[in-house]
Amino acid sequence: MFSKVKDFVNSKVKKSNHPQTVVRADQVEAQQQRIRQQERERAEKEYQQQHPEQTIQENLEVFEYKTNKLKKKLNIAIITVFGLIVLVFLILFFI
Repeated sequence: MFSKVKDFVNSKVKKSNHPQTVVRADQVEAQQQRIRQQERERAEKEYQQQHPEQTIQENLEVFEYKTNKLKKKLNIAIITVFGLIVLVFLILFFI
């Protein structure tokens, strides 16, 4: 008799082999973003292997841009220092 009751109770209780888990939306978005980032990096590496001359050209352009930007800053610094030296000399000479 107890076995019949036990079987009846076990048949009414749902057994799930795969538990249902709730995942937050920000976790899903973060996971999707990581997947997109990995895919983008893989595509970039593949492109670099297929087109090495293009990546060399891009690197040269970036180098030239950074060099020109640094030249402008250096010229401004030199002019400023020279101007301040002249200003200090004039102040000391006339006072």
